[in-house]
Amino acid sequence: MITNISRRLTTGALAIAGSVAAFGFAGAAPAQAQAVCVAQLFDNFKANPCRKGDKLFTHINSSGSGINDPFNFLTITETVLPLGDLHTFTFTPATPLTSLGGVYVIDYTIEIVDDPDTLNVNELLTKMFEAFSAGYTTTGQTDSGVSLSKTVWSDAFDGTSLVGTSEAKSLDIGGIGSPGQTVPIDPNIQKLYVRDTFSVSDEDGSLNSITNDFRQITKSIDIPEPSAILGILAVAGVGAFARRKS
Repeated sequence: MITNISRRLTTGALAIAGSVAAFGFAGAAPAQAQAVCVAQLFDNFKANPCRKGDKLFTHINSSGSGINDPFNFLTITETVLPLGDLHTFTFTPATPLTSLGGVYVIDYTIEIVDDPDTLNVNELLTKMFEAFSAGYTTTGQTDSGVSLSKTVWSDAFDGTSLVGTSEAKSLDIGGIGSPGQTVPIDPNIQKLYVRDTFSVSDEDGSLNSITNDFRQITKSIDIPEPSAILGILAVAGVGAFARRKS
């Protein structure tokens, strides 16, 4: 009886200790190599997924009268903020989009991955999405008839798990653009399916770029206190000693 108890306690203690060690060194294993996102031509992004920090961006599909212009441009940035890191996806058409350009659609995914540049940290375990929003830029009095709709799912494009939609629309008052509303993201979602639909309906309107923001926070993870682990190991040791005595 004592032998069986000590054996179970020892096994359990080693399992807990192993779990803590695995968490502490989860980031030590090399991650699958991915190109790092830099300011680039949009055509390059269409053919090559890229990573910015712990976020992997992958182009899925895009359409529009000028979507294949070789001088369309894309920037993906990461900003470290006190309330959580911010990843920003900005598409800039080669020439400002007008009412003659029709409707543009860009589909891509963004997902949390383990950042190989961080030591002893696995972002798959420590980071989660918190919210997203959309926005656009214009110049002077061209903020007229501009519309951007950013729809996000967590399972697939046009899927059953809709996260929400952020819409940014011109108020016909002129300016530098309009921000869309911030949409919260449920915890534990690690991959988002993003669709940007944008156009200009007013002949006096013009769109310079669209922007998608994704905010993330650090998960709160409970790890057994060292004293608790030592206590279990001590009990296991007592059991092992009793077994030897018997």
